[in-house]
Amino acid sequence: MPVLLPPPIKRHSPYASPRSGGGAGRLLFLLALLAGACSLVWWQVDEDRRTNAYDGIIREVAQRHRIPPAMVKAVIRKESKFKSWVVGKAGEIGLMQIMPGVVKDWERLTHRQGTTNAQLFDPRLNIEIGTWYLARARTRWQTNPDREVLALAQYNAGIVNAFKWSQLPPPDSGDPLERIRFPSTRAYIKRILEYQKGYESQFPTTEQNND
Repeated sequence: MPVLLPPPIKRHSPYASPRSGGGAGRLLFLLALLAGACSLVWWQVDEDRRTNAYDGIIREVAQRHRIPPAMVKAVIRKESKFKSWVVGKAGEIGLMQIMPGVVKDWERLTHRQGTTNAQLFDPRLNIEIGTWYLARARTRWQTNPDREVLALAQYNAGIVNAFKWSQLPPPDSGDPLERIRFPSTRAYIKRILEYQKGYESQFPTTEQNND
């Protein structure tokens, strides 16, 4: 008489995913991709909004201080990437990374007082003080053929360093950036000049020639 044996036991590999969970796993993967794409789009839209959020203030303040608005916008991009809440390692504040010493000079020469660090996070005040300082630097070097480079050097590295560099003989290459002895400041100026050229199309020609 034949002996009936039980059916063989089916063993699943510990590395195989249960068939019942495959659809759910794919769904979660697709949802993750969708969430990532949405986040990327939101980030891009938010960045574009920030990039152009201060154009009205920049145009108004730059015109009053007789300085190209594209230059002001380029400095803001390099200093803070249009983030009004950032604070630098040395205590620089806001869009144009204003230093306490610049605020004191601004208060003294414009007969104002009592400006607090908290107030410097306000975009309008921050752009006003930063543009004021940048415009004074451009005026200081207005008779120098390397005016723009030295003005930006002063904004980044201070008047003492900018003056020392201005006394160096012209480089054989004719590139005024070679006078700048700090590599970080040289890279800073180069990037701002590139940004400025790109922003000039956003402002009328008359606004770029407020000298």
